[in-house]
Amino acid sequence: MKRWIAFFLAAVLGIGGGAALAVFFQITQVTDSSMMPGFEQGQRVLVRCSTRDFERLDSVAGFDVRRGDVVFFDSQVYAPTGEGKRMMKRVIGVGGDRVMITCGRVYVNNAPLEEEYVFTEDISGEMYEISVPDGYVFVLGDNRAVSTDSRSETVGLVREDDLAGKVLYQW
Repeated sequence: MKRWIAFFLAAVLGIGGGAALAVFFQITQVTDSSMMPGFEQGQRVLVRCSTRDFERLDSVAGFDVRRGDVVFFDSQVYAPTGEGKRMMKRVIGVGGDRVMITCGRVYVNNAPLEEEYVFTEDISGEMYEISVPDGYVFVLGDNRAVSTDSRSETVGLVREDDLAGKVLYQW
């Protein structure tokens, strides 16, 4: 099934509608280990790109953002090259949510979050409860032991306007 979807996308991109589809979709590779085990380094993903540089479509970033979505965004966290880094993380909290981490467990709106995708359990650290303002998301990597994410002051809450894309499919 995965190969058929990839084949279909390649065919569509190669025939006529390629320019239009290339604006809204992109195939990219996972470049680090912060989203293991669900996303391995070198794995390909289909990304619904943001429309922030174009006319607004169905939401602020051009797509609906929900808890559990895996998104890409540009961060001020610097890579070894000295340039900002494009990060891939999972949305844990959206505008209006309250997020807290205690005893290694993540709580959203006072309910423990069931996270079957996390690489190592009980490594989320400790974090006082914060409220996520409208227009922002709270993100975490699935491999919490190595992930730099909203727990870090260098990343913090991410503005929805700064989201570059949302993962739709992986293979």
